[in-house]
Amino acid sequence: MPSSSLEHGEQLEQLCDEHWIKYVGTVILATLLFGISLLLFLLAGLSAHHYMWLSHLTFFAGLTLLLFTHHWFFMSLLSELLDSIIITNRRLMRIHFRLIFQEDILEISFDRMKTVDAQKHGLLQNLLHYGTLVFESKLATITLVPHPNRVAHVIQKAMLSR
Repeated sequence: MPSSSLEHGEQLEQLCDEHWIKYVGTVILATLLFGISLLLFLLAGLSAHHYMWLSHLTFFAGLTLLLFTHHWFFMSLLSELLDSIIITNRRLMRIHFRLIFQEDILEISFDRMKTVDAQKHGLLQNLLHYGTLVFESKLATITLVPHPNRVAHVIQKAMLSR
């Protein structure tokens, strides 16, 4: 974060990305779609000798699905890579991008907030060490935070130092 966007006296405490678990669904869906397009290419090759029209149709469908999946997968990964959580000594910002479609910035000033809770529910969140930060009894929540207890400790320290 450039120092020009920080207010006077504001210091960067921590900068972290969201947890890597957010990529799992995207990768599974992309693998499934790439596999379907590969099967369509295989069907096009197998039917080329007997049914020329079926071969052309399945080749075109496989090519269309492959190109669509490739571009969607690249855009999704690039968009999710840009998401970040920025903690300064005065505020917390969560930046959420979806390239040209969406840009959300959640800014929580520590002047108004008094409490932050870290929550990890379920076996998967406890094993992979990610969870949710909850501010002021669900007034604001931030999900997919890696090591939420550590991040909550940094935030509480920043709240006390102001």
